[in-house]
Amino acid sequence: MTMSISITLDDDLGAELNAAVAGSNRSALVAEAIREYLDKRAIADATAWHATLDGEDAAAFADFNAAW
Repeated sequence: MTMSISITLDDDLGAELNAAVAGSNRSALVAEAIREYLDKRAIADATAWHATLDGEDAAAFADFNAAW
């Protein structure tokens, strides 16, 4: 699915974006930033969920991670 969004950037952020892409594809850079943000949120959510584990679940999770 493709989605179109419209955003308004302040002058400073717009200038930073233009400098970052250096004439390249701004949409691709914004899409990459959104993906990175969502990945970080997913990792934070997983970390928070793992912190709620207790008892046998926590032990199994600790055993699994010990190999890493």
